[in-house]
Amino acid sequence: MSYVSKTLADDEEIITRANFNWTYSFWNVFFFLLGLAPLIIFIIGQAITGKSFADLMIGYVAALVAAFFGSLILLFHMVELWTTEIVVTTYRFVYKTGLVSRDTKEVSLNKIEEIQLRQSIFGRLFGYGSLILRGTGVGIIELPAIDNPIDLRRTIESAKSNLRRYSRDELSGDAD
Repeated sequence: MSYVSKTLADDEEIITRANFNWTYSFWNVFFFLLGLAPLIIFIIGQAITGKSFADLMIGYVAALVAAFFGSLILLFHMVELWTTEIVVTTYRFVYKTGLVSRDTKEVSLNKIEEIQLRQSIFGRLFGYGSLILRGTGVGIIELPAIDNPIDLRRTIESAKSNLRRYSRDELSGDAD
């Protein structure tokens, strides 16, 4: 069960979950492949040249070290992706990271003062951008390389509007 699902209030519901764009993982995958390339080259080179493993031992060790570090880079990134939650609920915005230790940034929707969108030319082409939320008493929450940032911004604004409407209806209902 996700962190957000565990912390929902009785009448609170999840509206949407945001994801990172594939470009957020580009450099991590690139370094993984860069680390794996020497190992593949040595295996193919050994098959083509017919040299023994002992003749290429130093090259294999270096290639294995590169593959290990490339794999480590990708593994840490994948854990970050798997353990990050970006959620809009009916009452709040939640940005949670961490596997063993947990870091959460939560802000009530009615406390969000500003949502800033940053989208480069490549961001517009590939459908990603960063959102920066500023809230009362929270400071700044920056979301890097989010998929469809305009949709997420629209969802937050709609949820804020619905919350205001609900609060207004509740107040007018109490006055009757």
